[in-house]
Amino acid sequence: MGSEAVAVQTDVETTRLVDIDAGAFVEAFARRSVYVRHALVDHPLFTMEAIAELADRLPPDSVRRERGHLPFINTEGYVDVGEGPPSATVLDIERNGFRVSLRDIHQDPRYAELINDCLDEVDSLVGRREGGMCHRAGYLFISSPAATTPMHFDVEHSFLLQVRGTKNVSVAAFDHDPGVLQRERDRYIDGVGCDFAAMEDAAETFRIGPGAGVYLPSYVPHWVETEAGVSVSFSIPFYTPFCQRAEKVNWVNRRLRKLRLSPRPPGASAPLDQTKVALARSWERICDARRRLAT
Repeated sequence: MGSEAVAVQTDVETTRLVDIDAGAFVEAFARRSVYVRHALVDHPLFTMEAIAELADRLPPDSVRRERGHLPFINTEGYVDVGEGPPSATVLDIERNGFRVSLRDIHQDPRYAELINDCLDEVDSLVGRREGGMCHRAGYLFISSPAATTPMHFDVEHSFLLQVRGTKNVSVAAFDHDPGVLQRERDRYIDGVGCDFAAMEDAAETFRIGPGAGVYLPSYVPHWVETEAGVSVSFSIPFYTPFCQRAEKVNWVNRRLRKLRLSPRPPGASAPLDQTKVALARSWERICDARRRLAT
């Protein structure tokens, strides 16, 4: 790995749910990761029993159960390996070798309130950057010992807050080489092989234990490996208008690259971005109309 950073734990109490160095976060926003701290380790919504109950309440498509140890470059995609009630899988996570993802937990009012309480504390730091914070969500990741999460890019920004266990989050921001970042981002979006060796060389690894966390920028590659014991992480993603536009621009750009064209990336041209967003939305309306006719 290129470098490793280690979170420093202190005994200083904080009344903030999410404690962030404002200057470091503002300087790093949308570019690279920084450590954060939080006060959620003993929160009643994050006991294993509460998480198990949530897993049973969520819609089935919001619960993912997959093998805990996957290669960092995973070409299989999501493979569901769960059987029986999700709560049983969560409570047996130390022995079953799984990784459970509870997605969109803001569907539950109690978790939605906590997500908003956390992100309300961050909102002023984001300010009007990329148009401001416009959509919030929440996830829980419950992992067996020595589990992995393959390399991936997320559309949204997020804070990954460690509640139980320890995990190592490797982030290849390519902060001083944005051309390489764009190249790898395009490869990932196009579904072709990324240069993972280059990512490993550039990566900074954030080791987070209970009470620590890391900010993950939009469209920056990262991967995760847990240590001994069960790991529980609370992820609070948030979108900006720029993130939402970029997702649609990238959708169009992928199709343009299939025509052997070289489209400009999101943010390079506001008028072009607007045109691409309009194209993507038009295609979505056509697809919705086709689905309605089919039913």
